[in-house]
Amino acid sequence: MEKQPFVSVLMPVYNGRDYLRPAIESILNQTFKDFELLIINDGSKDDSQEIINSYSDPRIVSVIQENQGVARSLNNGLKIARGKYVRRHDADDISTADSLQIQVDFLESHPDYVMVCNQQAFMTLNGFIAHKYRVPNNKFFEGKPLKDLSFDDFATDRSSPVVHGTACFRKQDVLDLGCYRTEFIVSEDNDLWLRLLEKHKIGVLNVCNYYMRIHPGSATHRHAHKIQHFRNLLVEYSLQRRKTGTDPIMRGEPVPPPPPEKVVESIDLPKANGSLFREDLRYMYGLVSNAGDKSVRNKIAREIIHDGWKDSRTWKMLLFPVLGEKWIAAGVSVKKMFR
Repeated sequence: MEKQPFVSVLMPVYNGRDYLRPAIESILNQTFKDFELLIINDGSKDDSQEIINSYSDPRIVSVIQENQGVARSLNNGLKIARGKYVRRHDADDISTADSLQIQVDFLESHPDYVMVCNQQAFMTLNGFIAHKYRVPNNKFFEGKPLKDLSFDDFATDRSSPVVHGTACFRKQDVLDLGCYRTEFIVSEDNDLWLRLLEKHKIGVLNVCNYYMRIHPGSATHRHAHKIQHFRNLLVEYSLQRRKTGTDPIMRGEPVPPPPPEKVVESIDLPKANGSLFREDLRYMYGLVSNAGDKSVRNKIAREIIHDGWKDSRTWKMLLFPVLGEKWIAAGVSVKKMFR
């Protein structure tokens, strides 16, 4: 009889050729060796499958399907995963070599936890890592090595305390719950975490060993309206389950679609005439500066200056990541002396 892998690493991919190879290799290079890498090719139109086929490692299991979306792809993978544990991993991100070992050791020594995840840092498209830009942030852990999740962590924070790509869980418990619910067009992961949390413990390790590649104009920003709608729903549904034991999906009721998004007239940037402060680029500029990705930083800086060179906040935003708070404060003090 063929030996079953201890962990199934579940990686759906759709048109992922640009970053798929480093994601695969970060798993193959794990210090924990007893795993299968289950890659679900969700109808990719590029050469993702050729990249997968280029590896001869027998631990790679490839499944090709028509495009079905993330939730259905994950459910398909869960049905054929052979491991005791399932570790999620996105097809454009990277895990450090000790990632699986740390999570397996935790779950094996903490049988009362159904799932463990960890902190992640952002990474630019060029592979530069912004070590100071983390999710959850350091304050979330309150100096402790482990944070036990509660309902409030999902209900009171717009961002999820669980980075989906770092989640490692006991497969059978997720199968028993019915896996991911495809009624959630987005946030299907957070819906699953809350359902698990109603029966089990989930922990977040204060360890940063996952690097998420951040894409300008990513789905998080493009679909913010839709994401917020379904995040509100999953919290509401969790409250209903806690109170009555069921929610609308369990009762066979339709899930309300997001309300129409308000159309906001776009700003004609050329007519901003140098007076438009680009608050929307503040976070990304700080991130790429911390990562040391000079090419992307300079590109963003040029855009910020073009639109807002007349606004003093523009120059403070550009100089802060480079000079730091003390030098900015010193400059302000000197300026006051000569007034």
